[in-house]
Amino acid sequence: MPVVSIKDEHARPAVLLNPLEGDPTDADSHIGGPVLWPIDEPWPVCDGTTHDGAPGELPFVGAVQLYRRDFPELPFPDGTDVLQVFLCTVYHELPHAYGPDVRLVWRDSTTVVELIEEEPEPAVQEELYVPTVNVLEPIRYAEHPDKVSGGTKIGGWTAWWQSEPVEFRCTDCGAVQRQTLSLATHEPSGDDVEWVFGREGNLNVFTCPQDVRHPVTVHVD
Repeated sequence: MPVVSIKDEHARPAVLLNPLEGDPTDADSHIGGPVLWPIDEPWPVCDGTTHDGAPGELPFVGAVQLYRRDFPELPFPDGTDVLQVFLCTVYHELPHAYGPDVRLVWRDSTTVVELIEEEPEPAVQEELYVPTVNVLEPIRYAEHPDKVSGGTKIGGWTAWWQSEPVEFRCTDCGAVQRQTLSLATHEPSGDDVEWVFGREGNLNVFTCPQDVRHPVTVHVD
Protein backbone atom coordinates (compact mmCIF):
# COMPACT_ATOMS: atom_id res chain seq x y z
CA MET A 1 0.00 0.00 0.00
CA PRO A 2 1.42 3.43 -0.92
CA VAL A 3 2.01 5.90 1.90
CA VAL A 4 1.15 9.54 1.23
CA SER A 5 4.28 11.71 0.95
CA ILE A 6 3.93 14.87 3.05
CA LYS A 7 6.05 17.99 2.45
CA ASP A 8 3.77 20.61 4.05
CA GLU A 9 4.68 20.91 7.75
CA HIS A 10 1.04 21.68 8.60
CA ALA A 11 -0.22 18.54 6.87
CA ARG A 12 -0.38 15.09 8.38
CA PRO A 13 -0.82 11.77 6.54
CA ALA A 14 -4.24 10.27 7.18
CA VAL A 15 -6.14 7.19 6.07
CA LEU A 16 -9.91 7.34 5.98
CA LEU A 17 -10.98 3.74 6.61
CA ASN A 18 -14.18 4.18 4.59
CA PRO A 19 -16.17 1.24 6.07
CA LEU A 20 -18.67 -0.59 3.89
CA GLU A 21 -21.02 -3.44 4.78
CA GLY A 22 -19.32 -6.77 4.14
CA ASP A 23 -18.42 -10.22 5.41
CA PRO A 24 -14.76 -10.21 6.50
CA THR A 25 -12.84 -13.08 8.08
CA ASP A 26 -10.25 -13.03 10.85
CA ALA A 27 -7.60 -12.81 8.11
CA ASP A 28 -8.95 -9.45 6.94
CA SER A 29 -8.78 -5.85 8.11
CA HIS A 30 -12.27 -4.84 9.22
CA ILE A 31 -14.62 -3.23 11.70
CA GLY A 32 -16.89 -5.44 13.76
CA GLY A 33 -15.80 -8.79 12.30
CA PRO A 34 -14.03 -11.81 13.84
CA VAL A 35 -10.57 -11.21 15.27
CA LEU A 36 -7.48 -13.37 14.99
CA TRP A 37 -7.25 -14.63 18.57
CA PRO A 38 -5.27 -17.70 19.70
CA ILE A 39 -7.00 -20.40 21.68
CA ASP A 40 -4.25 -20.46 24.33
CA GLU A 41 -4.34 -16.73 25.19
CA PRO A 42 -6.83 -15.25 27.70
CA TRP A 43 -9.44 -13.02 26.10
CA PRO A 44 -9.14 -9.38 27.28
CA VAL A 45 -11.42 -8.51 30.19
CA CYS A 46 -12.37 -5.11 31.62
CA ASP A 47 -12.02 -5.15 35.41
CA GLY A 48 -15.07 -2.93 35.89
CA THR A 49 -13.37 -0.27 38.03
CA THR A 50 -14.54 2.56 35.76
CA HIS A 51 -17.94 1.11 34.82
CA ASP A 52 -20.92 3.37 35.40
CA GLY A 53 -23.78 1.15 36.54
CA ALA A 54 -22.49 -2.17 35.16
CA PRO A 55 -21.24 -4.45 37.94
CA GLY A 56 -18.18 -6.69 37.75
CA GLU A 57 -15.83 -7.78 35.01
CA LEU A 58 -16.91 -7.84 31.38
CA PRO A 59 -15.15 -9.22 28.29
CA PHE A 60 -14.04 -6.66 25.74
CA VAL A 61 -15.64 -6.76 22.29
CA GLY A 62 -13.50 -6.98 19.15
CA ALA A 63 -14.19 -3.71 17.32
CA VAL A 64 -11.43 -3.09 14.75
CA GLN A 65 -8.69 -5.22 13.22
CA LEU A 66 -6.02 -3.68 10.99
CA TYR A 67 -3.24 -5.60 9.24
CA ARG A 68 0.14 -4.03 8.51
CA ARG A 69 -0.05 -5.10 4.86
CA ASP A 70 -3.16 -2.93 4.48
CA PHE A 71 -2.20 -0.05 6.78
CA PRO A 72 1.58 0.46 6.97
CA GLU A 73 0.91 3.97 8.29
CA LEU A 74 0.22 2.55 11.75
CA PRO A 75 3.15 2.56 14.22
CA PHE A 76 3.51 -1.21 14.48
CA PRO A 77 6.11 -2.33 17.04
CA ASP A 78 8.84 -4.59 15.70
CA GLY A 79 7.66 -8.14 15.27
CA THR A 80 3.95 -7.28 14.96
CA ASP A 81 1.72 -7.06 11.92
CA VAL A 82 -1.83 -6.64 13.20
CA LEU A 83 -3.54 -4.13 15.50
CA GLN A 84 -6.65 -5.27 17.32
CA VAL A 85 -8.89 -2.66 18.96
CA PHE A 86 -11.27 -3.82 21.67
CA LEU A 87 -14.09 -1.89 23.32
CA CYS A 88 -15.74 -2.51 26.67
CA THR A 89 -19.25 -1.72 25.47
CA VAL A 90 -20.76 -0.15 28.59
CA TYR A 91 -20.53 3.38 29.97
CA HIS A 92 -17.25 4.26 31.65
CA GLU A 93 -16.21 7.33 33.55
CA LEU A 94 -12.71 7.83 32.16
CA PRO A 95 -10.44 10.86 32.73
CA HIS A 96 -11.14 12.30 29.28
CA ALA A 97 -14.14 10.32 28.10
CA TYR A 98 -17.60 9.15 29.03
CA GLY A 99 -18.22 6.05 26.96
CA PRO A 100 -16.58 2.71 26.15
CA ASP A 101 -13.09 1.84 27.37
CA VAL A 102 -10.44 0.80 24.84
CA ARG A 103 -7.81 -1.92 24.75
CA LEU A 104 -5.17 -2.17 22.01
CA VAL A 105 -3.42 -5.44 21.16
CA TRP A 106 -0.43 -5.44 18.77
CA ARG A 107 0.06 -8.99 17.51
CA ASP A 108 2.30 -11.12 15.31
CA SER A 109 -0.22 -13.02 13.20
CA THR A 110 2.30 -15.71 12.26
CA THR A 111 2.35 -16.98 15.86
CA VAL A 112 -1.38 -17.72 15.89
CA VAL A 113 -1.73 -21.44 15.14
CA GLU A 114 -5.12 -22.41 16.54
CA LEU A 115 -7.98 -19.92 16.86
CA ILE A 116 -10.36 -19.39 19.76
CA GLU A 117 -13.53 -21.38 19.18
CA GLU A 118 -15.97 -18.63 20.16
CA GLU A 119 -15.45 -15.01 21.12
CA PRO A 120 -16.89 -14.21 24.57
CA GLU A 121 -19.84 -11.83 24.70
CA PRO A 122 -20.53 -9.48 27.61
CA ALA A 123 -23.64 -10.20 29.66
CA VAL A 124 -24.63 -6.54 29.40
CA GLN A 125 -23.66 -3.85 26.92
CA GLU A 126 -24.84 -0.62 25.36
CA GLU A 127 -25.90 -1.36 21.80
CA LEU A 128 -24.83 2.12 20.68
CA TYR A 129 -21.19 1.04 21.17
CA VAL A 130 -21.49 -2.19 19.16
CA PRO A 131 -20.40 -1.79 15.51
CA THR A 132 -21.95 -3.37 12.46
CA VAL A 133 -19.68 -5.64 10.40
CA ASN A 134 -17.72 -3.78 7.74
CA VAL A 135 -14.92 -4.26 5.25
CA LEU A 136 -12.65 -1.30 4.51
CA GLU A 137 -11.88 0.61 1.33
CA PRO A 138 -9.21 3.06 2.57
CA ILE A 139 -8.66 6.53 1.17
CA ARG A 140 -5.21 8.07 1.72
CA TYR A 141 -4.75 11.81 1.82
CA ALA A 142 -2.95 14.70 3.51
CA GLU A 143 -4.98 16.37 6.24
CA HIS A 144 -4.64 20.01 7.33
CA PRO A 145 -5.68 21.42 10.72
CA ASP A 146 -8.17 23.81 9.08
CA LYS A 147 -9.87 20.99 7.11
CA VAL A 148 -10.28 17.90 9.28
CA SER A 149 -12.33 14.83 8.38
CA GLY A 150 -14.64 13.56 11.08
CA GLY A 151 -14.71 10.02 9.66
CA THR A 152 -13.10 6.89 11.09
CA LYS A 153 -9.41 7.24 10.28
CA ILE A 154 -5.79 6.53 11.05
CA GLY A 155 -3.58 9.51 11.86
CA GLY A 156 -4.41 13.01 10.68
CA TRP A 157 -5.64 15.78 12.95
CA THR A 158 -8.18 15.50 15.75
CA ALA A 159 -11.69 16.75 15.02
CA TRP A 160 -12.48 18.80 18.13
CA TRP A 161 -16.27 19.01 17.98
CA GLN A 162 -17.39 20.10 21.44
CA SER A 163 -14.15 20.97 23.22
CA GLU A 164 -11.01 23.02 22.70
CA PRO A 165 -7.83 21.20 21.57
CA VAL A 166 -6.14 19.31 24.42
CA GLU A 167 -2.58 18.02 24.70
CA PHE A 168 -2.21 14.59 26.30
CA ARG A 169 1.03 13.19 27.73
CA CYS A 170 2.07 9.59 28.22
CA THR A 171 1.69 8.55 31.86
CA ASP A 172 4.78 6.31 31.56
CA CYS A 173 7.35 8.60 29.95
CA GLY A 174 5.79 12.05 29.61
CA ALA A 175 5.97 12.22 25.80
CA VAL A 176 3.24 14.17 24.03
CA GLN A 177 0.78 11.62 22.67
CA ARG A 178 -0.52 11.69 19.12
CA GLN A 179 -3.86 10.62 17.70
CA THR A 180 -3.41 7.18 16.18
CA LEU A 181 -7.01 6.18 15.52
CA SER A 182 -10.36 7.96 15.50
CA LEU A 183 -13.67 6.08 15.45
CA ALA A 184 -16.55 8.13 14.10
CA THR A 185 -20.29 8.20 14.66
CA HIS A 186 -20.77 9.52 11.13
CA GLU A 187 -18.80 8.71 7.98
CA PRO A 188 -18.32 11.12 5.04
CA SER A 189 -19.76 8.43 2.73
CA GLY A 190 -22.95 8.15 4.77
CA ASP A 191 -22.28 4.45 5.41
CA ASP A 192 -22.16 4.73 9.20
CA VAL A 193 -20.98 1.87 11.41
CA GLU A 194 -24.01 2.46 13.69
CA TRP A 195 -22.05 3.14 16.84
CA VAL A 196 -22.47 6.46 18.62
CA PHE A 197 -19.84 8.26 20.69
CA GLY A 198 -20.70 11.21 22.91
CA ARG A 199 -23.02 13.67 21.20
CA GLU A 200 -22.61 11.95 17.82
CA GLY A 201 -18.90 12.70 17.82
CA ASN A 202 -15.69 10.67 17.69
CA LEU A 203 -13.81 8.33 20.00
CA ASN A 204 -10.13 9.28 19.65
CA VAL A 205 -7.25 7.04 20.71
CA PHE A 206 -3.93 8.75 21.49
CA THR A 207 -0.74 6.71 21.78
CA CYS A 208 2.82 7.38 22.91
CA PRO A 209 5.27 8.11 20.05
CA GLN A 210 8.06 6.48 22.07
CA ASP A 211 6.22 3.19 22.59
CA VAL A 212 2.64 2.50 21.47
CA ARG A 213 2.41 -0.15 24.15
CA HIS A 214 2.51 2.50 26.84
CA PRO A 215 -0.95 3.38 28.26
CA VAL A 216 -3.24 5.06 25.74
CA THR A 217 -5.51 8.05 26.27
CA VAL A 218 -9.12 7.80 25.18
CA HIS A 219 -10.95 11.03 24.39
CA VAL A 220 -14.57 11.32 23.26
CA ASP A 221 -15.58 14.57 21.58
